[in-house]
Amino acid sequence: MLGVTAYSVLMCIVNILLGILLTLGIIQQGKSVFGISTVMAWLFFVISLLFFLTGGFVEFFTKLGLSISPIAYLVIAIYSMFEMKDLASLNIRSAMRKGILFSIILIAFLVIDALWVKNAVYISSFSIGWSYVVTLIFGIKNRNLE
Repeated sequence: MLGVTAYSVLMCIVNILLGILLTLGIIQQGKSVFGISTVMAWLFFVISLLFFLTGGFVEFFTKLGLSISPIAYLVIAIYSMFEMKDLASLNIRSAMRKGILFSIILIAFLVIDALWVKNAVYISSFSIGWSYVVTLIFGIKNRNLE
């Protein structure tokens, strides 16, 4: 249980930082912010993968769900890389549409966790879930920009 608790506390703090970066990146449409979030997401992917390997995948998934698992950080890292590439080549429309797609995927992770692990979903909902909603709103608002 100590491994699950330590991981939850660590990832709650980490998710707040990552959520701020994702929100700033989508609002400012800045590739440098997505570059930082890509590096952070890959780092958090490795950290979460190590926690899951040492504590057992089954125990962590049954207690914490998908939203703070290595799968979520892998999706965030891939999303950040796509956003960075699109914003570097000034494809704002494509970047916003990818933002909509990935925020829907990550919100679906939260919904699945709400049905599956019940109370543990609050960790990721309050720490990074708000960022997914902001990304979805700004993506929808700016989806037709040139």
